[in-house]
Amino acid sequence: MLRVRIDAAGVIGFCLLAGGCGAAPADEGESILVAGQEIIVMNGVDPSFFWKPSTQQALRALAQAPLPDALGGPSAAVLFSSERGRHLVERVVDCALPAGTEVEAGGRSFGGSIGLAPQWASAPLSAPASRRWMTACLLQSLNALSAPVAVHLTGGHPALADAPNSDASEYTVRDAIMFGDLFHGDRPTAFACADNSLFDECGVALSAKTLKRICGQSPTCGLTLLGHCDAVCTRDGAGAPTCRAPGSKVYPESIASSLEPLVALSSGDLTCGVLGLVSGLL
Repeated sequence: MLRVRIDAAGVIGFCLLAGGCGAAPADEGESILVAGQEIIVMNGVDPSFFWKPSTQQALRALAQAPLPDALGGPSAAVLFSSERGRHLVERVVDCALPAGTEVEAGGRSFGGSIGLAPQWASAPLSAPASRRWMTACLLQSLNALSAPVAVHLTGGHPALADAPNSDASEYTVRDAIMFGDLFHGDRPTAFACADNSLFDECGVALSAKTLKRICGQSPTCGLTLLGHCDAVCTRDGAGAPTCRAPGSKVYPESIASSLEPLVALSSGDLTCGVLGLVSGLL
């Protein structure tokens, strides 16, 4: 597995990430560290761009046609007009299509990786379950500093299953759970809950930091923060979450993220006192 190097300065610097501390950034352009063994993603999508009404409208428009056709059509123009938009297209293809699948659009080739909505390659993204899996994956891609940070994703979709010989067991510190349906034509939704046990143990309030990680400073953030995940989610024997939104709507298409312990300040010489100091800087 490709490893992420960590030094003391990198750890403290990345404590500014709201959902706990993240790993030092990987090389530019890396988005999926390992596919087929475990799902380790770099969550560097810029929330201020993601939550713009024009971006959200473009995402919903993409769902109306097969993904290759949609990316070649006029609705994708707003995404291909900036590097942030092209980065978001990369994540859409990463989340939707399996490894080995490629889409040519905007003068670039975008490769699939996870495969949460493979049918989108040849048909509109119309099935509610597929829309929700895509929503959870894209929400987990957000990072308020636009800095790639390694997180391990888990959920009930077969594409999120880890191989028996994977290194996913190293990602033991819970971060957050995301779910919703950004692609719903009339009532798009996005939810998150705080799931970081390390901050719980240290008495650091996480909710505001989780919201900051996902929304950054965007005044148009469409996400609803639901507090601690224990209040709204359950897990099956494999750890896959199912979460409940306001109004009791249930989302088995929920995705949880977790971090490596050293990166999340859960081991070594860093103590809860240090976490409290870091909290004051956020």
